[in-house]
Amino acid sequence: MEKITDFWCSVILKDGSYNGRPVPAHTKLQQVREEDFDVWLRYFRATVEEICPPDVAAIFIDRAERIGRSLILAMFFRLERPAADGKRNVACA
Repeated sequence: MEKITDFWCSVILKDGSYNGRPVPAHTKLQQVREEDFDVWLRYFRATVEEICPPDVAAIFIDRAERIGRSLILAMFFRLERPAADGKRNVACA
């Protein structure tokens, strides 16, 4: 909980309290599916709408959705390195 608190303080308050690397932390979770992010964001949205004023909730939701999209891209999609013939292929991870 402390690491998550530091993460959100850094995201929202820009206080520099988080010094982790969220992409590698999430990419090593092999059971996570792309669809899981929709579930997590739905719970996140409901929680912040319940406990935060609407303007604050909107900020949290916007940031969470952007972070979720970034993690989805990092975890499930990648550009392959150029092949020996110099051509590039786009592939899913």
